[in-house]
Amino acid sequence: LSAADRDMMSAFLSTGASAQYVPQSGQIVGILKQMHDTMKQDLADLTAAEEAAIKNFEELSAAKTKEIEAGGAAIEAKTERKGKVGLLIV
Repeated sequence: LSAADRDMMSAFLSTGASAQYVPQSGQIVGILKQMHDTMKQDLADLTAAEEAAIKNFEELSAAKTKEIEAGGAAIEAKTERKGKVGLLIV
């Protein structure tokens, strides 16, 4: 190496990159932890909402099934009554 190159290299190594570079990994890790916590909370909220929706659906489905059964029983009773009235009229 020439003297000029050696002086340039020693100047770079003594003050250069290490003095100017400040690692940002702490901020990046903090952002990633915050994103993880936010996503974890969002998942818990969505899971709870989904479980509540499933419970409401099952309750509504059971109520509608009972209504359908009661309606079927009412139709059978009215059909039977109509048949008896029809026999009485004839």
